[in-house]
Amino acid sequence: MNGAEPQQGPNSGWYRIWMPRIAMATVVVLAVGYGATWVFGNTTNFIVTIVISLFAAFAMLPAVEALSKRGWRRGLATGFVMFAAATFAVVFMYTLINVAVGETIKLVERVPDYVESLVSWANQTFELDISSDQIISDLTADQERLQELSTNAASGVLGLASTAVGLLFQLLTIALFVFYILADLPNLRAAVLRRMPPEQQQHADTIIGITIEKVGGYVYSRSLLAIFSAVFHFMAFSIIGVPYAVALAMWVGIVSQFVPTVGTYIAGAFPLLIAFAEEPFDAVLVLVAILVYQQVENYALSPRVTANTMDLHPAVAFGSAIVGASLLGGVGAILALPVAATIVAIIQTYGDHYELVTSETIESPQQYEERMRETAEEKALRRAERAERLKELTGLDEPPTEST
Repeated sequence: MNGAEPQQGPNSGWYRIWMPRIAMATVVVLAVGYGATWVFGNTTNFIVTIVISLFAAFAMLPAVEALSKRGWRRGLATGFVMFAAATFAVVFMYTLINVAVGETIKLVERVPDYVESLVSWANQTFELDISSDQIISDLTADQERLQELSTNAASGVLGLASTAVGLLFQLLTIALFVFYILADLPNLRAAVLRRMPPEQQQHADTIIGITIEKVGGYVYSRSLLAIFSAVFHFMAFSIIGVPYAVALAMWVGIVSQFVPTVGTYIAGAFPLLIAFAEEPFDAVLVLVAILVYQQVENYALSPRVTANTMDLHPAVAFGSAIVGASLLGGVGAILALPVAATIVAIIQTYGDHYELVTSETIESPQQYEERMRETAEEKALRRAERAERLKELTGLDEPPTEST
């Protein structure tokens, strides 16, 4: 047998051509992916800063536009709105810090009185013989140190804020971006849209308009509800006699509206602690006032205020807040609601809508409303029939006798 080489088919050497290409493509993809991951990881804070700046600018835009239409120069209007917002934030935080420090000191000073009252109640109720002296001595052994720490809390917070250069730099960066976006928004919009064909310009302008409308509507509706909440709680706290009624009412109004999901509980806990430090029974009255207002807001105020500004299902709002918190922490939770409302509005604008098919398992919203209306009419009819029978039984339906 001779050593002739076997014949190679036309496709027998494909790997010699494609294997280097596949290897090169794999290396390129891995390099691009690694580079993108590295860039994103090192610019995450900057991206978050840009996102916060955009939403802050969109939130202040209605006020800036209103001043601009009154003849103000856009830069001056932007500076005035930003200065007013910053002043309110500083005064609000400073007031809350003073409230927290002052009430902490009072609470520490009143610990012995609370212990004596509790021990006296336990001895009388359960026929015990507990001495409050040892308990008080143990609790107040470090009372002076606790009071000193409480007194120095405000200075410690201010000192920490003064040394937090990174936080200050981030706030200044956000403020600069917000100012440039608001002051030069027409030129910025024109510069972005000029890079697009006319058809894409229309879509991009629609999306920008929806975003501004939803973010501005979110801030408007929440601010309005915060004002209602602050006014109600100020009157309630003043009637009950809770100290720092103005600061606590502002705290409840702002936190309950702008912190999603758990904002109501966080907002209510602080005045409860303050009221308990003053008089335990006042805390019960504060709790009742908070619960009453929450029901009024949920069923009377919020549906009317947010009807045209935040068309967002509660389940979607709750899920978006969780996703935002997992991605960006507290900032993400706050920004999640306007982002979700914007996405829903864009889907409603560009998505297709079809006629709803009937189902034997799940009724349509129209069927549900019709069934509930029929049920309400049947209940009203039965109540009317019972009222008629009651009149017949009690003789109230007899015609009056004519006087001679």
